[in-house]
Amino acid sequence: MNYKEKWDLILTEKRFREKSQTIQSDGRNPFENDYGRLILSSPIRRLQDKTQVFPLAQSDYIRTRLTHSLEVSYIASSIGQSIENILIDKHEIPETKRGYLSSLLRVSGLVHDLGNPPFGHFGEEAVRNFFTTFFESKDYKEYEKNILISRKTSNPILSDLEKSDFKNFDGNVQTLRILSKLYYFGSDYGFNLTYSSLSSIIKYPSNSIDGNKGKTSSEIAKKKFGYFATENDIYEEINTFLKLSDKRNPVVYLMEAADDIAYSAADVEDSIKLGIINLYDVRKLFFNKLEQNKEKVIKELDRLILLYEEKTIDESIAIQRFRICTQQIMLEEIIKTFGDNYELIMDGKLQSEIIDISGAKDIRKAYKDLQTIVFDDNDIMKKEIAGWKAISGLLEIFTKASMSDKFKSSGNTYEARIYKLISSSHRYVYENIENYDNQEYKKLQMIVDFISGMTDTYAINLYQELTGIKL
Repeated sequence: MNYKEKWDLILTEKRFREKSQTIQSDGRNPFENDYGRLILSSPIRRLQDKTQVFPLAQSDYIRTRLTHSLEVSYIASSIGQSIENILIDKHEIPETKRGYLSSLLRVSGLVHDLGNPPFGHFGEEAVRNFFTTFFESKDYKEYEKNILISRKTSNPILSDLEKSDFKNFDGNVQTLRILSKLYYFGSDYGFNLTYSSLSSIIKYPSNSIDGNKGKTSSEIAKKKFGYFATENDIYEEINTFLKLSDKRNPVVYLMEAADDIAYSAADVEDSIKLGIINLYDVRKLFFNKLEQNKEKVIKELDRLILLYEEKTIDESIAIQRFRICTQQIMLEEIIKTFGDNYELIMDGKLQSEIIDISGAKDIRKAYKDLQTIVFDDNDIMKKEIAGWKAISGLLEIFTKASMSDKFKSSGNTYEARIYKLISSSHRYVYENIENYDNQEYKKLQMIVDFISGMTDTYAINLYQELTGIKL
C-alpha cells in the first residue's frame, strides 16, 4: 500500500454503525461531524473542572483541562492545514479532501485528555498505586479464595492482563473507552466516531502486557499501552481496517506534537500569573539550556523584559508574547521535521516524538526544566496530595463494597447504597452494554469508570461526604 492509499484509508468515513441521516445542506466533512458530536457532550464539559497543572485553581485565568484541550485542538488543526497543503501539492491527498486532515486533528486535540481522572497525572498515579496494593491485600486474597472455592476452580478471578489494566491505568487508554462505549446516547458504540478519530488518540498501540515497557523501550508503541481488555475487539477492528499493523496512525505524531507545543509554554505562562516564577527565572533557565535557538529566543525575551521594566507592559503580557514567539518556532520546526521524516512516520516506524528530534527540541527541553520547578510548588503539592487521598479513599470504599454479593441495585443494604451512588449511565453500560465475559473485571472497571470520570471538585466533595468529613 502506497502513502496515497494510506491517506485515503485514514481520511475515510468508516464507523462502527452507519451514522444518522443529516440535513441535505450539511456540508461538514466526516471529522467535523465527529467534532460536533463531541463539543456538545457532557464528557467534554466536565473537563472544565479537571486539573491541567494547578488543582482547584480559583483564578479564571488559569487553564483547566478543557481550555488546554481547546488550545491543543486549535494548534493541531493549524498543523494539519500546513501539512495538508504540502500533501495536496504532492498529490498524496486529493483536493476533494482538503480540510479533512485539519478537521481530524481538531477532533484528536479536543479529546486527547478526555479520559484523565481528577487531579491529572497525579490522579492516574493514585489509581495505579491503589490497585497495585489492592491486588496484594488480605481482603482481596480472601475474597478471591472464597470465590474459587465456590466455583471449584484454581484459576484466578482476574488474569495477569486484567490486573495489569488496573495497575497501569492511563487516562489516554480511558479516552478510547469513553469515546467508543461509555458515552451512552442510545447506541452501543458511544459517540460512534470514525475509525480514524478513534485511532488518532491511541498513542501506544499495545495491550497492558505487551506495552508498558517504559521510556527505555526501543519501540515507541510499547512505552505505555493503548487499550483495555474490554476494548480489544474495537482496537483490532480499527487496526485491521486502517491497515496499521499495530503501528501508530501517522496523525498521532502530529497530535502529540500539538500537545507538546500547547502545554509546555502554557504551564509556564500560568505559573507566572500565580507568582510561582518570574521573567528572570525564565531568562536564566533558557539562557543556560538553549543551544540552537538561543540567540533568537533570548533576544526576544530581553526585549520583553525591557518593556516590562519600563512598565510598558506587565509581566503576564510579556510572558504571553514570549509564549507566542516560542510556539511559532516549535510549529515551524514540527512541520519541517514531519517532512524530513515522512516515510518513517507514515510507516509508523519513527521511534521518537517529533518535537524531540526537531530544531526546537532545546526550547521544549527548557520548558520541561521550568515545569519541574513549577510542579514542586507547595500549594500544588498540597492539593495533589488531597486529591490522592480522595481518589484512593473512594476506590477503597467502592471496591470493598463490590466484594459483597449485596453490591447491586436492589436492596437497602450499605453495599446496595454504595452501588446506587454510581452514576446511572455507568451502571447502564455495566448492566446492558459491556459484554466482556469476566464479571469481576467488569465490576472493578465500572468503579474506575465512575471515579476517573469525576471532576476534581466532585471527587473531593463525595469523598468528604462518604467519610463524614462534610455532611
